[in-house]
Amino acid sequence: METNFIEISNKAQNDTRLICTKFYNNAGLYASKINNVLLEEKIISQTDSLLFKFISVATNLEFLWQIHYVKKDKLELQEHIAEWRNNLSLTDLIFFENVLIQLRAFIDFSQKLSCLVLKYTKPIDGTKDFYKILSKMDSQKARKIESKFSEIMSEKSWGSSVKSIRDKITHYDIIKTKSEFRPLIQGKPYERFCQDLENDMFVFLTELQSILFEKEWKSG
Repeated sequence: METNFIEISNKAQNDTRLICTKFYNNAGLYASKINNVLLEEKIISQTDSLLFKFISVATNLEFLWQIHYVKKDKLELQEHIAEWRNNLSLTDLIFFENVLIQLRAFIDFSQKLSCLVLKYTKPIDGTKDFYKILSKMDSQKARKIESKFSEIMSEKSWGSSVKSIRDKITHYDIIKTKSEFRPLIQGKPYERFCQDLENDMFVFLTELQSILFEKEWKSG
């Protein structure tokens, strides 16, 4: 079975088009009222980058689902000693790791966009620095942003899970196969695990939009 990479990418873009268009337009509307052309451009540029990461996660997830459909009737015992010889799970691992890396970047980009909306334009040196910056701001919006990020990055939350796994695969080790068949993580196949993360990311994006651009998110 041949894989059409363009069709899969187009499907991911079509599936995310509505939310990206709505988020982008609301960002533009909010930025246009700031009366600061340079800051307006930075907010739009960072919004564009954030949505690119959002679509990237969705695209890599779509590839994971396609692998699932191809392999669902072809489960084979993974007879290997070393993980690098595990041909059955290699493609899964590539797209799984891409989801985690892009999703971690999505959180970082969200923090940068939040600071720009709060009119803070200096570089941010990681999440700890982000919270430090917010703590010095005396505004209700800063507190709402701080609360939202604390919620997704708290222990056992999806953001904390993304950070932990991403740090492991980037700096320490791969996620070893835990199954005789297709690889699992926390008891779930890669595509199901990443689908749950994408669902959480979608909810977070809509909630963050309402805080940043002061416009209630309406579905549809």
